[in-house]
Amino acid sequence: MIAVFRLRDGSVRALSAVCPHRGGPLADGQIDLKQVVCPLHLYAWDLATGCSLSGQDPVTSYPVRVDDDQLFVEV
Repeated sequence: MIAVFRLRDGSVRALSAVCPHRGGPLADGQIDLKQVVCPLHLYAWDLATGCSLSGQDPVTSYPVRVDDDQLFVEV
């Protein structure tokens, strides 16, 4: 599963949708321009790289773009 986020600045990011800690739904997490926070235990990941900001394993980051109102995610 892949979670796609449209940020306030209009950019898009795509990460693995599952928190590696306990399988939490990252798509339901809170985001800002730089991170997503898992709703279960409040661990955070960088939206651009998938690197953990709280000492957890990284999540996969996927290249994503919008072209003519279509969303493209490289898997």
